[in-house]
Amino acid sequence: MVSRAAGLALFLSAILLAVVYIYGLIIAPDTIIWNIKLSDLLIRLTTLFIMLTISFFLGYMGYSIFTSPTPRPIEEIAKEYMEKTKQVVSSL
Repeated sequence: MVSRAAGLALFLSAILLAVVYIYGLIIAPDTIIWNIKLSDLLIRLTTLFIMLTISFFLGYMGYSIFTSPTPRPIEEIAKEYMEKTKQVVSSL
């Protein structure tokens, strides 16, 4: 039930966002809000959101790379694999 409510909230907010953008960029772009034209405000907010999203993903990728352990050398993995296959073959 909670997921349906969350889905409905996302759906309604997407419709509201689309209506605000259509109104602010097409119907009445010269409306003044906080001493800025509505169309300029929407473009600035969109640019800010895109830049924050890119920054978040770059930061998350950097954090993930920085905190992940270094992989073992391939020679060590190959040696371990050979030992295990020798044990399996000798047990047959």
